[in-house]
Amino acid sequence: MLDGLHHHLRVITRPEVAADLPTLLRAASRAARDATGADHCVVRFAGTDAHRPLHLLDGDVLLDPDAPATAGPGTHRDLTVPGLARTAPHAVVAPLDAAGARGTLLLTRERPFDAEEEQAAAVLALTLGMAVETTLLAAAERSAARSAARSALLERITGLLQTSATTAEITARIPAAVLDVLDCLSSSLHVLDGDDLVGERHPQWPQEWRDRVQRSHRLADTPVAEAVRTGRPLVVTREEVGRYRGLDGLDPEVVGVTLVVPLAGRDDQVLGALTVNWGDRSPLDHADLDLFAGVALQVAVALERAHLLDAERSSREALSRSHEALDRLARDLQRGLLPSRLPHHNGLQIATRYAPALAGAEIGGDWYDAVQSGDDVTLIIGDVQGHSTRAAGLMGQLRTAVRAYVSEGHDPTAALERTNRLLVDLDAERFATCCLVRLDTAAGILSVASAGHQPPLVVDESGFHEVAVDPGPPLGVDRDATYPGTRYRLLGRSAVVLHTDGVVEVLGEGSERGERVLRRTLHEALAGDPGRSAEFLATAVMAAIPHELTDDAAMLVATFAGTVAGRLEASSWLPPDIRAVATAREFLRDRLTAWSTDELLDEAELVLSELVTNALVHTGGGAGLTLRFDGAERRLTIAVEDTSPRAPHERAMTPDALGGRGLGIVEAVADAWGVRPGPHGKTVWAELAVEAD
Repeated sequence: MLDGLHHHLRVITRPEVAADLPTLLRAASRAARDATGADHCVVRFAGTDAHRPLHLLDGDVLLDPDAPATAGPGTHRDLTVPGLARTAPHAVVAPLDAAGARGTLLLTRERPFDAEEEQAAAVLALTLGMAVETTLLAAAERSAARSAARSALLERITGLLQTSATTAEITARIPAAVLDVLDCLSSSLHVLDGDDLVGERHPQWPQEWRDRVQRSHRLADTPVAEAVRTGRPLVVTREEVGRYRGLDGLDPEVVGVTLVVPLAGRDDQVLGALTVNWGDRSPLDHADLDLFAGVALQVAVALERAHLLDAERSSREALSRSHEALDRLARDLQRGLLPSRLPHHNGLQIATRYAPALAGAEIGGDWYDAVQSGDDVTLIIGDVQGHSTRAAGLMGQLRTAVRAYVSEGHDPTAALERTNRLLVDLDAERFATCCLVRLDTAAGILSVASAGHQPPLVVDESGFHEVAVDPGPPLGVDRDATYPGTRYRLLGRSAVVLHTDGVVEVLGEGSERGERVLRRTLHEALAGDPGRSAEFLATAVMAAIPHELTDDAAMLVATFAGTVAGRLEASSWLPPDIRAVATAREFLRDRLTAWSTDELLDEAELVLSELVTNALVHTGGGAGLTLRFDGAERRLTIAVEDTSPRAPHERAMTPDALGGRGLGIVEAVADAWGVRPGPHGKTVWAELAVEAD
C-alpha cells in the first residue's frame, strides 16, 4: 500500500495539478478514494478571503459551498453526508492541517477502515493541505504581480496623456506603453476618422495584412468595428476568429486571447477602440476588464482634448483680437488637463502634485493652476464633482474660465462670481469647489476667496494659520451667489498650501486624521529649515498621506521669501467730494517727502489729480487711493479704485474745450497706465519711474 500511496502523493503535487485550486481538490478526491478503497470521498475546503468555500463529492459533484462540516476528525459510523442517498456505514475524517481550519478529507464505505487505511487518509489530507497552501500562495503572488502591473500601466498612461496633445501622439504612444508594462503580445489603438477606423499597433502589423487592418470601415466585420458600433467590450479567442469575415486569411495562432475595449467619451460617443492581445494567457478576470475600461476612459478624454485643440486652432485664425489668448489656451491643452508650467517670480517658488485614487481608473475633476499678472500671482485649486469623462471635460472648461478671468485682472471674489454664473449657464448638472489666493508679492498680502473649498494653510514667522475666509456655496449651485474675500499679510518667509479633499479625507472616516498629519508634516519640515523649497514641502506632504487614496489628491505649495526691502505702500479713502482732490494731493506730497522721492512730485501730482478727478466726477461715489513705491526699481505706482465698472476712455476734443483731457495727460506723463476690473468697480493705475542720476 505504501508504493500506491507514494504514487497518489505525486499525483496531487504535480505542478500542472497544483496550479489551480479546483483541479487540485478534484485530483486529491480521486487519489484518496483510490488509495484507501473508499466508496465515496468528500473534500471540504473552508475558503479564504480570496476564495469561496468548496465541497467536492468524488471529485466531480459540487456540493453546497456554505454547508458546515459533517463531522469532526476521526472514524464515524452511520454518518449522514450531503449528496449521498443514504447514511455512510463507515467513515473516516482527516483534517487538511493540524487545527482543521483549512478543511477536511472525508471517506466512506460499507466496511470498516483499517489502521493502515486511516493513516493513508491522514497523510493524503495533510499533503493536500500543504499543496493547497502552496496553490494559495502562488495565486496571491500572481494577483500581486498583476496588480503591480495595472498600477504601473495607469501611472504610465496618465503621464503620457498629460504630454500628448494630438491624435497621432496618443495612438502612437499608448500601445507602446501597454506592451512595455504588461505581459502581452501586442496592443493597438484605433480611432474613428469619419467612417474609417485608423489604427496604430505595437509592434507593427505584419506587412501582408497591415493595409487591411490599419485602416478599415466602421461597418467592417471585425472585432474592433463591432466594439465601436455596439459600445461594448469584447473578448475574442482564436476559436472565434473564423466568425469575422474581415479577418479571413489571418492566422488564428497569432490571436490568442484578445480584449477589445471601446473608447467612449462625453455623451457616450464612441471615438475608437483599444485592443490587447495576450496570446496563450489564461482567460481575463474582472480586474483586467476594469483596468482597461478605465484606461479607455482616460484615452477617450485625451482624444476629445485633441479634437478640441483642432477646433481652437481653427477659431484662432478667424479671431485676430483673441489670437494670443487662444494660442496660450492651445499650449495649455497640449500639455494636458493640468498645467505643466507655472509662473516664475523672484522670491516665489511653486510646486504641484497630483495623485489619482488607487481604487479604479476613472479620471477625476481635481485641478490646480497659477496665474501671474505683474507683481500679483494668483494660486488656484479646485475640484469638480464626480469622476467621469464629463467631470474631466467640465474641469477643463472651469480651469480655462478661471484663468481667463484672473488674467483679465479680476480679483478672487470677482473671478469666482463670474465663473459661477458661467457654470450655472452651462447647465452641466454638476458643481465644483474652488479656492483662489492672490499674492501681492510687492506688499506680501494674500487676497483669498473660496467657493465651498478648504481654506489655504499658511506657515510664516508668526506661526501656523488656516486663513479664515467665509466660503460661499460651490460653483454651479446659485447663480446669484457671492464670495466674500479676506486679506492676510504674510510675515517674513512664508509657505502657502492649497489642496483638494483627497489629500486629507478618508472615505467614511472624514478628514480629521489627514489634517493632523498635514499640519504635523509641514511643521516638522519647516522646523528644521524655514527655507525649505516648495518642491521639498510638496514631496513631504504627499509621502506622509496616512491613507490609501479613495479620491484624487491635488496640491499646490508656494513658498515666498518675503517682501523686498525698499517697497513702500500707503492708502487713503477719499469721500465723494471734488474737494477731496486737494486732500489726495496733500497725502501724495506727505508720502513722497517721507519716501525721499520729491523729484517725482510735479508729475505725480498731475497724474493723481486727473485720476482722482475722473473717479469722483464720473462715478458719483468715493474713491480709494493707493501709493506704492519700489525702491529697488525706483518706480512709483498710483492706483485709484472707484465703484463704476465702466472703463475710462479718451474723448474726442476740440481746441476750445474746457475739459476731457485727463486721460491724454496721463498718457503723456506716465510711463505706463491701465485699468484693472474688480468685484465692485475698477482700479485705474499709472506708473512713474525715477530717472537715474
